[in-house]
Amino acid sequence: MTNGEINRLGQAICIKKEKLDEAELDLLQRFRISFSEPLVETFNTVRLISDKVHRASITAFRLKRISTIINKVQRHPKMELSRMGDIAGIRCIFYSEKEVYKALELVKTQYEISGNIRDYIKDPKELGYKGVHVYVIEPKSRKRIEIQLRTINYHNWATLVEITDLLYDLRLKELGYESDKEFAHFHSLVSSEKELNKEEADLIYNVLKKRNFITKLSSTFRKNNAEVKKRWSSKDSKNSFFLIEASKSEIPTLQSFKTFEEAEAEYFKKYKQNENAEIVLTSIRKPNFNQISIAYANYILSYHTFINDIKPILQELASEALENNKYFRFKKIFRTYEDLQANVLLEVLLESADLFLNELGRKKVLVGRKRKLSKLQENEIRKKINQKIKEHKKSHGEFLEELDLYLPKNFILRKLTTSFLNKHNKRIKKIMKSNQVEFEGLLRNS
Repeated sequence: MTNGEINRLGQAICIKKEKLDEAELDLLQRFRISFSEPLVETFNTVRLISDKVHRASITAFRLKRISTIINKVQRHPKMELSRMGDIAGIRCIFYSEKEVYKALELVKTQYEISGNIRDYIKDPKELGYKGVHVYVIEPKSRKRIEIQLRTINYHNWATLVEITDLLYDLRLKELGYESDKEFAHFHSLVSSEKELNKEEADLIYNVLKKRNFITKLSSTFRKNNAEVKKRWSSKDSKNSFFLIEASKSEIPTLQSFKTFEEAEAEYFKKYKQNENAEIVLTSIRKPNFNQISIAYANYILSYHTFINDIKPILQELASEALENNKYFRFKKIFRTYEDLQANVLLEVLLESADLFLNELGRKKVLVGRKRKLSKLQENEIRKKINQKIKEHKKSHGEFLEELDLYLPKNFILRKLTTSFLNKHNKRIKKIMKSNQVEFEGLLRNS
């Protein structure tokens, strides 16, 4: 393929409103897979760099999805397709900014750099994205490969945006701030490390309520957690390449392959069957379920730190409402906090899917015994659950102590508030016994 052929294909994609014909699609696929060997070569070097920076770092790669290439070409009609720099990408996830910049320096010593280094840590995108992007030239092919360097906190935020896009049929990642200003501002504030003012904290709370965000996120994770885990078999940890297909209505699918060629052939087949499918082909340095769940949380849809991260914001808003004698506002915010709290408690139980049976049935997640457990196993799992619940109770107790400082002086309001708080545990149990989860004898004697 010449650059001229590739650029003419790009022009055809810009003009076309309907799907590509077979010849055009085959040409685009040939262009994509021409990056596969340079990508694997670069990945092998970059993962050694990541290891040198931090042994527990996560390194993964992917070829840009066909639908994403088409969307980008149509959004930037003046860009030549042959010059699109992020067809092949590698992502490295570290644990501090210091590690990100150390990895960047090592990449610069190993590769010829193409274009400017984009430092979104020093200058975040409007939506809140942070990370360092650098384009390197793979020496044999002279192909450009994009390397993204992030901390795990910045990565968590970035995947939250993509999860939001999938669950709410948005394109925040692709189209940016203007595509949904309210949700975009929400994500920008969530990513911010500055102390939020009252208006900003209020916006976060209002979006949580208006979009039913906590429940939607949590119920999706609960639905997927055990099922996706069960589909991860022992052979998956021996394979290096993975196809992950996300869906907001179905359980995500995860297939593993020994070779890149097998995985890519299956990806292309699936794309032709459904060009709107959310499918990514990736390889990860340490193919275990935990690593791949973190690296591709936006596809696995079974875990995200957001549920815990948002708690202090809700606690602060509730305290402030009570301090200002806004009883009904306090109740609304506290109920949102309870929704989050109940979901956190459910996650404590569902994290133990290796010893408990978690499955979908009658539109519920069923939680019960997986098999007969020895006394030692029972004690271990009770110890694990009790420790997490103890930590949760400690945090909640400290929050209640803070609320005591702001109880209204007015006798009636004080009595109403005290009565409301005393019924907290009943409301939590009611949420946990909602139609989303059913316990089958698991906690009767606990």
